[in-house]
Amino acid sequence: MSTKAKMTLGVTTLLTVATVYGVHYQQMSEKEAMRLGIVKDEERVAKKKRQDDNVLELAVQQELQRKMLEEQTVRKQE
Repeated sequence: MSTKAKMTLGVTTLLTVATVYGVHYQQMSEKEAMRLGIVKDEERVAKKKRQDDNVLELAVQQELQRKMLEEQTVRKQE
């Protein structure tokens, strides 16, 4: 085999290995990004649920306060 043929074979082999590695690395990066997206979405949903629970709890507490104020007379201290 001539030197030029060996060089061509070496270069094409190197480029092929680099391409395969590059594609594999890109797929792994995309897979990790997708996993992080799912985690972030779950955190967002949990945060929204906690916020909704807090709003509901506030409404319940305000209703209790209103009922208590209706039942009790509040006097100003002199």
